[in-house]
Amino acid sequence: MLNLRLETILERQLLLPQEVKDYIVVNELAARSLLDEPERVHVLAGAFRNAAGYYDARDLHASVRQLKNAGAAIAADLGIGYEIRLPKAAAIATFQNFTSPIRAFFGVFALLALSITALLIYSIISVAVEERIREYAILRTLGGKRGDIIRLVLGESLLLCVAGVIPGVLAGVVFARLGVKLVERIMRAEGDVISLQISPATLWLALVAGVFLSLGSALLPALQAVRWRIVDALDPFRRGQIPADQPSDDRTIRPLLFIGIALSALSVVVFFVLPTAFLSGDPSLIGTVVLCLLLTILLGFTLVALGALPFVERVVMAAIGWAFGPAAELAGRNLTRHRRRNTTTALMFILSVSWVIFIASLAALFSRTSMAMVEHFNGADIRIQSDSPSAATVKGDLARTEGVAAVSEVSYLRSRSRGGIAYDVVISDLVGMKQLWIVPFGVDADLAKVLYLDRIQYDEGGPDALAQLAARSPPAAPARAVTSVDRSSVMVESEAYTPPPAKAGKFDLDEIAPLILSLAAARFLDVQCGDLVRLSFRLGVARKDRRFRIEAVCGAMPGFENFRSRVAHAVGSGVLLPLASFQAMTVAAPADALQSRFFLKTAPDEAVQKNVAQKIRDDFDIRYRFGVRSTVERKNEARKLYWVTQVLFGLLLTVAIVIAVFALIASMATAAIERRWEVGVLKALGLRRGQLFRMFLGEAVVLTLAAGLVGGAIGFSLAYLFVLQAAALIEVPVVFTMPYLTFLATFAVSLLAGALAAYLPTRRLLRRPAAEILRLEG
Repeated sequence: MLNLRLETILERQLLLPQEVKDYIVVNELAARSLLDEPERVHVLAGAFRNAAGYYDARDLHASVRQLKNAGAAIAADLGIGYEIRLPKAAAIATFQNFTSPIRAFFGVFALLALSITALLIYSIISVAVEERIREYAILRTLGGKRGDIIRLVLGESLLLCVAGVIPGVLAGVVFARLGVKLVERIMRAEGDVISLQISPATLWLALVAGVFLSLGSALLPALQAVRWRIVDALDPFRRGQIPADQPSDDRTIRPLLFIGIALSALSVVVFFVLPTAFLSGDPSLIGTVVLCLLLTILLGFTLVALGALPFVERVVMAAIGWAFGPAAELAGRNLTRHRRRNTTTALMFILSVSWVIFIASLAALFSRTSMAMVEHFNGADIRIQSDSPSAATVKGDLARTEGVAAVSEVSYLRSRSRGGIAYDVVISDLVGMKQLWIVPFGVDADLAKVLYLDRIQYDEGGPDALAQLAARSPPAAPARAVTSVDRSSVMVESEAYTPPPAKAGKFDLDEIAPLILSLAAARFLDVQCGDLVRLSFRLGVARKDRRFRIEAVCGAMPGFENFRSRVAHAVGSGVLLPLASFQAMTVAAPADALQSRFFLKTAPDEAVQKNVAQKIRDDFDIRYRFGVRSTVERKNEARKLYWVTQVLFGLLLTVAIVIAVFALIASMATAAIERRWEVGVLKALGLRRGQLFRMFLGEAVVLTLAAGLVGGAIGFSLAYLFVLQAAALIEVPVVFTMPYLTFLATFAVSLLAGALAAYLPTRRLLRRPAAEILRLEG
C-alpha cells in the first residue's frame, strides 16, 4: 500500500502539455514504485543552452527552423533507438497558423486607422488654412514666396503629428505591457513569465509613419493656401472655398479613368494574386489578400454611401426635423450648399462606423452562429466521445445517472488503427460506375430520442427513416474482459476489448437493410431516396459486401459532422446504419479500429445538464477516457464571448467616433468662420440665438446620424455576407442577429457628436450682437 499526501492542486497552464488531462505529480521514488520500474525511465526532458538565442517573436518561422536544426543534430548523435520531440517548436508552428491571419487583420486595421487619422489631420489643417488665408496673402505681399507658405503649413502639420506620435508610441508600450500582464493573469502562468520585447525598428517605423502621414495629409491644404490670388485673398468679403475650375474639353474624364483603374486593379488581384495566395498555403499571405479584398469592398460600399448620402440626409431630416423647428429648413439648405466641405467629414465618419460595426457584427454573427454550431456538432444535450469500443454496461450505467432521460450509443470505424491496419468502407451504386470512401455509423434504436431533430436537414425522405433504422434492434453488445494485477498493493486494471467467441446474432446478408446517406455522397453517386447501394467493408484481402436501401438523404445531421451537402466534400461522408447491421459487417474488425460515441438527453434545466456532465467526468472519465461535451456549457461560453465582444467593440466604436468628432468640429468651425456675415445678417433680421444654434445643430446632427446610419448598414451588410460565405464553406446554418448594443451606442455617440460639433465652434459667435458680428467681417 502506497499512501500519498495531497500537497497542492497544480494547474497545467504553461507547465504540462495541454493533452495531459488527468495526472498526479509525485517524486521519483513514488513514481518507480507505482509503475514498477526500478531502473529505466520513460521520458527525458531537457532545455537548450542559451535558449533565448533560438527564439525570436518577430520571426516565428526562423525560430522553428533553428529549434528543428538543433533537435536534428541531437537525434543524429543519439541514434535511431531514441525518439526526439520538440514540443515548444511544435506549439510555435501551430500558433503561427493563428498569428499570421491575426497579424494580417491588425495590419489592415492599422492601415484603415491611419487613413482615418489622415482625414482628421487634413480637416484640422484645412480649418487652420481657411482661417489664415488673409494672413498668407499679407506674407506674400511682403515678399514671401509660394514655397515659403507651403513649407510653413507642412512644418506646422509635422510638429502637430510628432507631438501626437511620441506620446502615442509611449502609450502603446505601456498598454502592451499591461496587456501582457493581463494575459499572464488569465492564463495563470505559474511556470514562467511572459516577457515583452519591443523592437527599436517598430518604434522607428511608427515615427516614420507619423511623419509621412503628416506631410501627405497636409500637402493638399498647403497647396490650397497659395491657390488664391493675393487680391482675392485680401478681399474682406471673400466667402467659402475657391470655386472649382470648369473642365476643359481636352482634359481626361476622371470618373471613367478612376473606375477603369479600380476595375483593372480588382481584376488583377482576383485573377492573379488570389489563386497564387491560396496555392502557396501561407496563412499570412492568404489572410492579407482576403482582408485587403474585404477592405476594398468596404471602401467601395463607402463610396456608394457617399453618393447616396444626400438622400439619407433628406430622410433623416424629414424624420427628426420637427425637433429643430423653423431652423430645419435652413439646416437642410446649408447641408446642400456645403456638401463639398462635409464630404471629408462624412467619409471619415462612415469609415469609422462601418469598420467598427463590421467587426462587432462579425463577432455577433459568429457568436450566435456558434450557438447553432454547438447544437449541430454536439447533436444532443451531452455528447461523449470514446476512442475505444465501449463495455457492455456503459450505456446502462450512463442511463442510470441521475438527470439522464435517454442514452443512445453509436459505433463507427477509424480509417486506420493504431497498429497501422487500414479498414476501408466503400459505397457504390449497384453497377459499380462510381465508388466513394465513406465513414459508416452504427446507431441503436434510441437515437431519435436524444438528437436535436429540428437540426436535421432532409433533402429527401423524412423522420420515418430514423424509425426504419430503429426497427432493427441491435444484438447484445460484446463483453469486455477486465483483468487486474496487484503490484505492491497498488491495483492496476487493464481493460482490453475481447472479441466474442461467436457471433452475437445471426443475420441474413442478403436481406436489404435501410440506411441514411449524406447529401454530398448522394450527389456524387447520383442516387436518390429509395435506390439500392452496395457497401463494401474491406480489411486487407478480406471483404464483406451488402446491399442497403436509401431511406433518406440528409444535408446535415446533428452530432455527425460527416454529413455534408457539397460534392467537393463527398470523400469521407457519413452513413447511418442500424447497429445490428454495422456489427455484423465489422465482426473481423480489430479492436483498436472501433470507436464509440454516446448521445445523452437530460432534463431541460441547465443546472441539471451541467451536473450530469460533471458527474460523468468524475465517475467515467478516468476509467474510459471519455471526452464530454455539454451543449449548455458551450452555449454559455459563446454567450459570454458575445457580450464581451459587444462591450469591447462598443468602446472601440467610441474611440473611433471621438476621432471623427474632431473632424466634424473642424468642419463646423470652418462653416462658422465662413458664414459669420450670414449669421450676422440673420441675427439682424430677427433670428434669435437659440434658432441659430438649432440651425447649426440640425446640420451637425443630421450629418452624423446619416453617416452613422449608412456606415452601420455597410458594416453589418459586409459582415453578414462574410459570415454567410464562411457558413456556406463549412456547411453550418447562419443565425441572423445584430450587434444591438453597438448600434445603440453608434446612434447615441452620433447624437452627442453632433451636439458637441454644433456647440463648441458657435458658442462665442452666437453670443455676440449682430453689429459686432458684421463688424468682424468689415
